[in-house]
Amino acid sequence: MLIGTLIGLVLFGFFEYLGLDQTYGGIIGALIVGTLISITIGKGSEKYAFFSIFTYNLIGWILVFLFTSDGKIALQYGGIALSALVGILLIMVFFYSIIGSFAAFVAFNLSRNKEG
Repeated sequence: MLIGTLIGLVLFGFFEYLGLDQTYGGIIGALIVGTLISITIGKGSEKYAFFSIFTYNLIGWILVFLFTSDGKIALQYGGIALSALVGILLIMVFFYSIIGSFAAFVAFNLSRNKEG
């Protein structure tokens, strides 16, 4: 799970550096991390992929809020706008985690079918 989290943080930072839309970057990162965890762990990798993706997204977004000018502006305003932004981010993190978990499930089943 630690390796998946570290790979996810690297991908998160890479997509942020490239200026790629975080929606697409999050989906691509979730697919990559979910597949890699499935290849590494095998059976039961869905829950590890879910928690790993959830963890690296939370860490990544906290770092974005703390160290970017846009994040600092959002934190300064606070109130309802910040609550709505955090709520939307949590929904997106949950959505990415489900996508990565599904990718791990599909990758495991495809590798099992290829072996048998």
